[in-house]
Amino acid sequence: MPAALSRSLWAVIWAVIVFSAFLADTARAYGQLKQASMPSQRTPAPLPRVLPVKGPADAGSSFDRTRIHAISAAKENLRAGVTRIAIPQKIGERTIEREVLIHAPRSIASSDRHPVLLALHGNGGRHRDFVRELQPFIDRGAFVGVYPQGYRRSWNLGKEASTADDVTFLTAVIQELSKYKQLDTDAMFAMGVSNGAGMAHKLAIETDHLLAIAAIVTQLTALNLPGDETPAVSVLQVSGDRDPIIPYDGGDSPTGHLFLPAEISSQIWARHNGIKSPPEVSETVDGNQRLFYRGGPSGAVVVHYRMRNFGHGGFEREEGGIHRLVWNFFQQQLVRVATKYIADRASMANGRNRRGMVCPSILLPCECPIAIPEALSLRCIAFVAV
Repeated sequence: MPAALSRSLWAVIWAVIVFSAFLADTARAYGQLKQASMPSQRTPAPLPRVLPVKGPADAGSSFDRTRIHAISAAKENLRAGVTRIAIPQKIGERTIEREVLIHAPRSIASSDRHPVLLALHGNGGRHRDFVRELQPFIDRGAFVGVYPQGYRRSWNLGKEASTADDVTFLTAVIQELSKYKQLDTDAMFAMGVSNGAGMAHKLAIETDHLLAIAAIVTQLTALNLPGDETPAVSVLQVSGDRDPIIPYDGGDSPTGHLFLPAEISSQIWARHNGIKSPPEVSETVDGNQRLFYRGGPSGAVVVHYRMRNFGHGGFEREEGGIHRLVWNFFQQQLVRVATKYIADRASMANGRNRRGMVCPSILLPCECPIAIPEALSLRCIAFVAV
């Protein structure tokens, strides 16, 4: 935005954006219902096989110390700890057993209902690392983490070692998760790091599985852009402005991809979501820049962080912690969909829950009296402070 924009004009823009966001919530809620009710266009993927419990190759890792269960998702409830399953996928002439970890709280009841966070590692990374990194959130019951392993430790965006169809693979993973009644696959998010962030972009572009994505140190490439068939989706993008691998200002990368400038990437997602207003620009306490796009008809938002003087990572503790930043963003998307939907229907039940209390605008654990479609996962939403 122009540097000379006056405070009064900012106030007017802010008021317009807030009012637009208010009007957009209803459309967004019904949009989520429509997407959830549409049948998938993808060919059904092979059903997974359960892996035998084996110790990981790297002794002494946090994965070694984690309790592992290998169970059949089709027959049993999700159990506490880490469940390890395998999805068979044909890659070339071979059928590969691709491992997925499902990371549940240490205490989980059959009646629980959890959002799902799909975490995608970077090129050369391992899915097991997320067990340690996300354990504090899992322990507090914020979500259930799902950590697939990339083929050849990468995700196929066209230049990587992986030659797998990773969109089909991840769709198979999501189909398997739907068998666990404690997992709400209509409240699903994807967080990716580097190559995994590129995969999160691709999954959001080519499917309607996700409410929101978080892309850490990767923006859109010239060959991976949202199109007419891409649903509206909220996007959090975090990029270092001195990244030598994924250039902040765009261009050729050592990865072989041609990247868009990071801020243009966020702007493209905003325009795709129907947001016409310029971003709200602010400086964070940690000295980073935040661009916030909102006000589109779907209600989906886009938030971009420019991490000043950081390269390809290294800012994990910035902004209160990157994982906390990501989960706060994802929670806001749940509440954004939920609160307007329930508010519009509160009068049908006089806004009372079974304890005779008015349901708050930000829902706490309760038994809501309003018939809420399963697709929106709104029976009750609990904020979890981590």
